[in-house]
Amino acid sequence: MTLLPASDPKTALYAASGSNRGGTGVYTRRLLKGFQLIGASSVKALAQGTRTTAGKLLAENLSVRRHLRREKYDLLHLPAFGGSVPSGIPYAVTVHDMAFMRHPEWFGAVRGLYYRLKFPEVAKRAALIIADSFFTAGEIKELLGLESKCVYLSAPDNSETDELFRQATGITGEYILYTGTVEPRKNIGNLLAAWKDIRRVHSGLTLAVTGRWGWGPSLLRKALENTEGVRWTGSVSDRMIMSAMTGARLMVYPSIYEGFGLPPLESAAAGTPFVIGPAKALTEIYGNVASGIAGDSPESIAAAVLNALETEFSPDDLRNFAGELSLEKTASETLECYRAAVS
Repeated sequence: MTLLPASDPKTALYAASGSNRGGTGVYTRRLLKGFQLIGASSVKALAQGTRTTAGKLLAENLSVRRHLRREKYDLLHLPAFGGSVPSGIPYAVTVHDMAFMRHPEWFGAVRGLYYRLKFPEVAKRAALIIADSFFTAGEIKELLGLESKCVYLSAPDNSETDELFRQATGITGEYILYTGTVEPRKNIGNLLAAWKDIRRVHSGLTLAVTGRWGWGPSLLRKALENTEGVRWTGSVSDRMIMSAMTGARLMVYPSIYEGFGLPPLESAAAGTPFVIGPAKALTEIYGNVASGIAGDSPESIAAAVLNALETEFSPDDLRNFAGELSLEKTASETLECYRAAVS
């Protein structure tokens, strides 16, 4: 463990997002673990474990504000945008993507309008903006005219076997996996359309879909529940995802827009090959290690998956790639950003 100098800025990390089941929750939990591993005693988590909307509102507007006034922090870090921002303290905000501005049609009217009106104000007042990828940094520059620091997200440690996932789902044979929130940009509808062609060639395969329902047409939900050979689990734990990754023959992530895209990194950490969609952040980060890059159509997804299923791969190469994006690396680079923000 590397001990850090006492002069690091005293930073409060608003950790209520750590209870989320989606990518922002994973990011927050791994960042906190990374800070622990490098001995970053200057960073303190606030509102950790807060799960309900009411609890988060109370934390944002009462307990966190009182704590910030009492303890005199140098910086506040918001690892996910949402809610109100306390005044009187410089803050950093992590931007995971700009989909709400680039593709407002993917969001409900009220939610989308809130983000488009509120977020630019929060970003412009920030002492520091952290972006998940160079693609996202470019989006922030183009859409808001603001500069940001790029810090890639971290891979998990994966020592799981597939036993936990198989026991929970009853899947006994080979399966390919999608994991992530079900929402329009993830392109799940076209994956299900491609699945019919994939299954004609590999009739014994199951398509396992792990992830909570976000939003989208009701017909997509019915297709997830009723398509032959598809097993949708809904939201599962981090440990269950790691178990699912370990046992999968292939992970498929056909997303058409991402700020980073954690599932391919989790797949690499498990030594499992993966196919990615055409999202620019995905090709930036994973283009050299993915077993295939699909377009957004069912035909291109089916072709990429079928080709990947017949392609040899090196689990060690994938694990080595994931190892380069360690918890410690993300935490150390984030701490460097904190230092720059208050210098």
